[in-house]
Amino acid sequence: DTHFPGVCIRAPGMPPSLAVTKCVALAPPCVRPRSSTTAANGHRGNTGCRRWITNRSARGSLTPAASMVELAQIAADQSDYWTKYAFMFPVSVCVATTAMLTGIGGAALFSPIFLLGFPNLGPDYTLDSAAEAFNVALLTECFGFTSGLIGYTNRGLVDWRVSLPFIAVGVPAGVAGGVSVASADPGFLRLGYGAMMAMLGTYLAAPRDDDGACGDEGIRSGDLAAEECLTLTDADGNTYAYSAPAMDAVALAATALGGALTGLLSVGIGESVVPQLTRRGDAKLPLAVAAGTSVSVVIVVALAAAAAQASAVYGGETPAAFEFPRNLVCYTVPGVMCGGQIGPRLQGAIAQRDAERALGAVFVCVGAAFLKAGLGR
Repeated sequence: DTHFPGVCIRAPGMPPSLAVTKCVALAPPCVRPRSSTTAANGHRGNTGCRRWITNRSARGSLTPAASMVELAQIAADQSDYWTKYAFMFPVSVCVATTAMLTGIGGAALFSPIFLLGFPNLGPDYTLDSAAEAFNVALLTECFGFTSGLIGYTNRGLVDWRVSLPFIAVGVPAGVAGGVSVASADPGFLRLGYGAMMAMLGTYLAAPRDDDGACGDEGIRSGDLAAEECLTLTDADGNTYAYSAPAMDAVALAATALGGALTGLLSVGIGESVVPQLTRRGDAKLPLAVAAGTSVSVVIVVALAAAAAQASAVYGGETPAAFEFPRNLVCYTVPGVMCGGQIGPRLQGAIAQRDAERALGAVFVCVGAAFLKAGLGR
């Protein structure tokens, strides 16, 4: 194998298709060294010993006992690799449940865990770069919000009439931000993320008026025509009436900015859409409908931004593109899919304003920590 200066061994008599291989001598177990070009760009190299080396002299020099010892070491190494991030499963369930309740992207909570929490656990847990942390957070969010969208759709709390204009603006902006993430300065990414978190926390904690121009009978204040009020009936038979948010120049700019920031920082589109659905003008959607509709916008924009991010961070230089940390994603993805089903079921069971205030306080603290770390460099 010209890419890995070592040999792979297997237990005698075991066919290559069933063998667990071990790369020895010149590199750590089952990890290929990065090429100079790949390492310089902060990309993760191929992981795992993918090829069987038919080196009869090398295999013949190993006794069966030595082979079994090596095989046991391989099993131990693989066990450590695949269980290292097991604690992220319950964490991911909690993150996704919280995100579903508020309509805010789960990446807003995952990115601080990856960038601030993992380094405190030790160098073995730290991800390769800020760009990779944002991409893993966004990829994980896509799975969680897909699950959440199914949950909200089953409850009849998604209004596609409202979400489609936001999607049309957010997707191109998200792709543009995603393709730029690999070349962005890591210090800028951290500072930008800290500023976003501080603003988001302030928004969530601020008081608001939930009364819109439409009421249960279609009109509340008489200043809107009846046809301007949208109605939505959920699976439980509850009918909601509200006015559609205006898609003026301010809304277009805010949505485009949110989409671009989602591509760069993994957070932004949900944070720009939710205020427009609940606080801007007469468009004060009921919180349950606003959360479900926001989820529909976030998932489409996040999918487009995540694909653009992944192609910029991982693709283009190795045959195996998208070499994200599978031992992390294998726990975060199932966790957020579970949380994506729990959150919609809890909608209405937990006081929305209390949850938002608590989350706002957390985001302000996270933003301050990122700003401090970014300015301290």
